Formats: sequence, C-alpha cells, structure tokens
Amino acid sequence: MRPAELRLGDLAIEGWSLAGDETWFRIRPPGLAFDTGRGAAQLAGARDVFLSHGHLDHALGLPYVLSQRSLHQGSETRVFCPAAIAEPLAALVAAAERLEGSRYRYEIVPLAVGARVEVGRDLLVEAFATDHVVPSLGYHLVRRKRRLAAGLAGLSGPELVALRARGVETSQVVEELWLSYCGDTGPRVFDLTPALFGSRVLMLECTFVGEAQRGSGERYKHLHLDDIERFADRFENAAIVLHHLSRRHRPQELLAEIERRLPRLAARVHLLVEGSP
Repeated sequence: MRPAELRLGDLAIEGWSLAGDETWFRIRPPGLAFDTGRGAAQLAGARDVFLSHGHLDHALGLPYVLSQRSLHQGSETRVFCPAAIAEPLAALVAAAERLEGSRYRYEIVPLAVGARVEVGRDLLVEAFATDHVVPSLGYHLVRRKRRLAAGLAGLSGPELVALRARGVETSQVVEELWLSYCGDTGPRVFDLTPALFGSRVLMLECTFVGEAQRGSGERYKHLHLDDIERFADRFENAAIVLHHLSRRHRPQELLAEIERRLPRLAARVHLLVEGSP
C-alpha cells in the first residue's frame, strides 16, 4: 500500500499505521524514522531510527531497513530504543545478518525517559514515558530557536549592536516541542507526559471507537476515542495526527465520531491510517 503523506507547515509526515499490522513514519526535517513497520523501502534514507517498542508491527522491519541502507552504502544507522529491548533487538538484527551473510552498519542505542539525541541543526529528540504492555517510549522532536532576549524588545538595531559590543548577550535560545510521537500507549500517557498537550503537532494513536470497544483501551493499553474525548479541553496542539486504527473500524467511522463528539478539535485532526488520503 502506498503510504499517506501529510504536510503541516514546515513538517512533512510520510507513512501509515494499522493496529496489529504495520506502523512506520518518516519525518522531514530531519528525515528520521519513527518505527519501521514490517520494512518500508521509504525508510532506507533514514540515518536515525527511533523504535517506540518491540512489538513486531512496529519493529520487525528494522533488519530490512538496515540491509537496504547497507546495500546502498548509506551512512551508519543509529537505532534508538527503550533500554529494556536493546539486547533482543540486537539479537534479531544479528540473526538477519547471518541469514544474509552480510554485516550491516548500525549502532543500537538504549534510551531512558528524558534522554536527548541531536538529530540535526537546531533539532533534537527527547524520549518520554508512555503506557503500554511492554517497555515503550514516545519521542518529542524539539526545535531550538534563537530570539531577542527578554527585556530588549523595542531597541533599535544600532542599540543592539552597541550592547553586543559591550559583551551583553542580546539573544536567547528557546525550545519548542515541534512534534510528539506516542507510538502505542494507554490513557495513562496523559498523566505521565502532560507536555503532549502543548506540542505543536501531536501524533497520537486511536485504536478503538464505539460502545462495543469501550474499556478495550485500558485492557490492552491502547487509546479509545473516549480517552481523547475525556481530555478534549486540554489539547492546545495546532494539529493532532491520529493513527493505529483497529481493523474493526473504518477511517470514515472515526472521522464521523470526531465530528460528532469533538467538534472543537475536528478541524485540527488528521488521519494517517490504512485507507486515509
């Protein structure tokens, strides 16, 4: 299936997600990958891969991506993952190398909550806590910006030049949560990582919809639309990208429920799921 593509301002998101089948995304800039699905050729250009957890619909494709990058003589791939899965992940990749009679160029880097990784000029990724049935992490894409230091607004150009000549710092660096990717998670993620509500673009799973699946989210550590509705007044995001819809539901069903139950959010919601444009 051809992946969906979504452009939100300066950000481009490519990929798709179907619960239990496959989830992968490529984020530009800087061109990194969040999860690898079953192995998408589009990820062969990603130097940095961030795995949210070890379930195979999110991580099985890693050996294929590494194989493709090695075949095309790409730079060494940096693979970031929850610390608890680093060892079995390395064993999976090593088995693939033995099958192919090849050596991939990669490094597996275990991460803990709060760890930060530089991924480009003025861009970094920070790991955050999620709520799943296996060890898992979410990832913030953080953008650094330089702006005029507090208290200097209104000064003319020559005045600022004069201050700098005297050694006064006239600018300051601020950080923006440009995008946040949750991977698979249950509803406790909103208590664990409340910063999600302020991220500019929030990539949030929504696996279940409707009365018949009520309670499934908490049981399986996935989100039901009810969980999103419960926090509806707190979402300040410019865009909310929903993914990981169950095969039990159609995208049109989810969109109709969002229009009906979340009218304040509906204009900001986008889908990146099977069958979405």
